[in-house]
Amino acid sequence: MHELGLMDAMLRTVRRVCAEEQLTHVERIVLEVGELSGIELPYLYDGFEAVVHGTDFAGTELVVETVPGVLHCNDCDVDFPLKDQELFCPECFGKNLSIRAGRDLTLKSIEGN
Repeated sequence: MHELGLMDAMLRTVRRVCAEEQLTHVERIVLEVGELSGIELPYLYDGFEAVVHGTDFAGTELVVETVPGVLHCNDCDVDFPLKDQELFCPECFGKNLSIRAGRDLTLKSIEGN
């Protein structure tokens, strides 16, 4: 379950940002998770609960925003959204594809005071 490790690293980053910005209380953490990232959201939430348990971040809300997958056809230079696992270009039906968006995990915001 790599989601636990991801949440542990995220919490270290949140702690660093809180120290830099002199935040004493965090109400909400917002993450962007790409639909092609391979991250399982139930495990991500479980990992978050595990790393904040017993810390000053217990009770902090985790909000996850999903970033859609976008593919690029290297043959005809077209970007298109991933739909229903269609792994071919809707323009030329080619399969020479690369991922443009949707595989990242990004700490979007930390809300607190």
